[in-house]
Amino acid sequence: MTFDPKITFHVPGEFEPVLPGCRLWQMPLSGKTGSYESAPEWTVGEYLEAARAFLLQEQGRLVSQAASRLAGHRRPIHTMAVCLEKHGAFYHPLKITVAANADFVMLVLNGAVRDPGFTLIETEFRLLARLAGQVVPCFIPRVFGVGSVVTKKGEVGFFLGQWFDGFHEFHVTRTVRGDRVAIWKDDGTHEPVPWHDAVKIYENIAYVLTAYYEIDTGHEIFPWHHAAGDFVTNTRGEVRLITVRGMGLLTEMPFESPDREVNRLFCLLFYFLNLTLCMRLDRLDGTGPFVWLPDMVLDATVKGMCHSLADRSAQRPRAEVSHELPARFLEFIKGFGQNQLHDIMAHLLEERHFNAVEAQLARNHMESHCQKIVRILARM
Repeated sequence: MTFDPKITFHVPGEFEPVLPGCRLWQMPLSGKTGSYESAPEWTVGEYLEAARAFLLQEQGRLVSQAASRLAGHRRPIHTMAVCLEKHGAFYHPLKITVAANADFVMLVLNGAVRDPGFTLIETEFRLLARLAGQVVPCFIPRVFGVGSVVTKKGEVGFFLGQWFDGFHEFHVTRTVRGDRVAIWKDDGTHEPVPWHDAVKIYENIAYVLTAYYEIDTGHEIFPWHHAAGDFVTNTRGEVRLITVRGMGLLTEMPFESPDREVNRLFCLLFYFLNLTLCMRLDRLDGTGPFVWLPDMVLDATVKGMCHSLADRSAQRPRAEVSHELPARFLEFIKGFGQNQLHDIMAHLLEERHFNAVEAQLARNHMESHCQKIVRILARM
């Protein structure tokens, strides 16, 4: 049976499908008019055609398998709506709405037209596949296949994954009532939410990152950034991590103790302090000036991480997580004074290759940040 579903192309904010020859079809894929690249600029239309070719490869094998696995049954695909969601630093994500009779399945097709996106696609697909099933419930997308297509314009790399329907990007925005967290809606509008509601988002982000932290090795998911839209949220403040660009031990131990538990605690300390810094850095509306998030985000970060450690200890999904870990870690970190925490975080700012602007922003707030950490820990 020939795989030949009706495929339509869309761009957010446009009510009608995007068709060959229209203005949007001819627009640069980067979203910029005029290109500084030496290579010819890809157009939206060329990229959408490449996506079509990828989806139709091998009689639609990948997309058919993905839709069947998510829906729980296999039915013929009748239509696919392909929507170019945004232009990222590495990828140009497409939301694929697959219709099979009365069932709808949402997929994401991440694509890159040049390096470093090509390399990152292979790395991210491998990491997402490796992490799948390590945490239950899962907070990262399932992935179904990776590959490329060659067009007259050049090669395009793609990987197909799960789209989290009902989840949206969010960023700090400036309002008449001050800086607020705004959730980005599908129709292009931004919905500001009060900070006392928004802190649940940050608590859950800390929970998710800690759920994937490898206690035995100190490996963690990094880099990630609020400004990149790496996390998405829904109306209940639940979060999903939609990208994993790297994972490893990102700070060398200053010494190796013969006590394995001490090494674990030091790695966890570095992870915790780096987490508190990264959680407070965003950019206005995702691309504007860097901003330092308020103290309540720090409170939420500590709460989310401790909650995650406690859950892991109670469930014991991996043998290295002991029941005593949360209490032992709190006892361990309370042994460090404010000045010691300050020195460690100053070292992290150098080791972890923060953007120069955000590193300086963090330094400007470092003293009060450390004071707040000490006060939070004293209450626990």
